[in-house]
Order: sequence, then C-alpha cells, then structure tokens
Amino acid sequence: MLVSKTPRIRHHGKLEMVFEPRRGYTRMPHVFQQPPLKASRELYQGDDPTATVYVMESSGGMVAGDRNDITIELLPGSSARIIQQSALKVYRSHTGDTCVQTIDVKLAEEARLEWMPEVIIPFAEAKFQMETTIHLANNATLLWGEIIAPGREMRGEVFDFTSLKSKMKIYVEGELIAFDSLHFIPENMNFQELGMLEDALYVGSIWLVSDKADRLDLREIQEELNVGEGLRAGVTRLAGNAVHCRFLGVNQWRLMQEMKRVFSKLSALI
Repeated sequence: MLVSKTPRIRHHGKLEMVFEPRRGYTRMPHVFQQPPLKASRELYQGDDPTATVYVMESSGGMVAGDRNDITIELLPGSSARIIQQSALKVYRSHTGDTCVQTIDVKLAEEARLEWMPEVIIPFAEAKFQMETTIHLANNATLLWGEIIAPGREMRGEVFDFTSLKSKMKIYVEGELIAFDSLHFIPENMNFQELGMLEDALYVGSIWLVSDKADRLDLREIQEELNVGEGLRAGVTRLAGNAVHCRFLGVNQWRLMQEMKRVFSKLSALI
C-alpha cells in the first residue's frame, strides 16, 4: 500500500505598513500582517518623533517556495526607522523551489525612512531571490542597508547555496537613479577571481538618497572608513542626490560594526 506524502504548506508572509504624522509623532495607523511576518508597535526615543518598528519572521526562516511581500508607505512629513529583529535565514530547497522576497517602498514629500542593515544567510542548497523597489518624492530621505553572507560560515557552509539573486531599484520622482543587481550561482562561479569577491565572503551596501546628499564630503567619509585587515569599502556619489557605499569583508562581525558606524554617521549628517 502506497502512502502519499502530504505536500508542505508554503508560507506566504505579507506585511503592509503605512506611516503618517499625528500630533507631533509619526504613527502607524494601518498595518496588515499575514504570518509569518509581523511588525511591532511603534517605539520612540525620548522626544524624537521618529517611529521605530521591528519586523519579525516568526517561522525562523524561509524554506523552499516560501514568499515574503513587504510594503511600506510613508505619507508626507512622516519619519520611520525599521529594524529586522534577526538575520533572514534561507534554508535548503529540498523541492528545488526558490524562496522569494519583495519589498516595495513609497516615500512622499519630506518623508524619511531608515532600514537598518541586517544579514541574509543562504544555507547550503538554498535558492533565494529578492527584489527591492523604492519610490521617493524629490525631497524625501532614504537610508537603507543590507548584508549578504556566504552561508553558515561557522559550520563550514561557504558559498554552498544553489543560487542567490538580488535586485535593488531606486526611483526619484519616477526617474530611475540606481539599479543594482547581484546574481550568485556558486557552482558556475569562481569568487576568488579578480573583479569578483576575491578573498571576501560578505557583501554589504548602504544606500543614501537625500536632497542634502550633495553637501556631504565623500572624500572625508572615505578617508574615515576603518578598512584593511580583511575589510574593503568604497563610497560613490550617484546622480539624483544619491550615495552608495559598498563593503566587502572576510569577517561578518567587523563588517557589520563598520557598516553600522557609517550608517549612524550618515544618519546624523542628513
């Protein structure tokens, strides 16, 4: 007698957040949550009107065919800081299906959003695809960070995942000002080659878009970067009042600490 296996139920997490200013503080009057995604209530530091919200993934990670869709909208004059509670873990794709995550962001006039950098960890044989699309009004402000790990390094899983694809698109007033695409297929790539990652294991990015970006002294920021000893970084000015910082590191902790330092510095400057 043959016993049929019950197919695994794929998780489709949805999270929609809308922020707007109310009585001097940014509030989140609308939030829609579909497990395993969940958002905390708004938190505040003293008199700072910025709403800090933690995003949680209650399933512990994404597995073959899972999907997460996140939508963030900041209405005019609102200010929000979004922090991922933990690293995003992408488990082995035992079915061959790809895990997908999309993030869509809209920032209205004089809105400000900070998305704190956290680590994406693709486990051995994982397949992951993510696409982030951000639309800003001309005088809105964005500070966005992310880190991609090679896998569970401490368990010897270094570039053992099957595939990882990442696309980042940023528009200001409907005009595309930045498009960044990473597509890693370790089986077909030699990461140690010149022009690839060479000796690096971790890839980090910080994106800044602001009408105040042209006031930043990028040479000073570049000279203050704590690079060397397995960490490299560069700062580039883009069209449309944008700045991009790319980090390549051997050690996750050191890369994260430097990225968070630069993130905080940029946040204070704009």
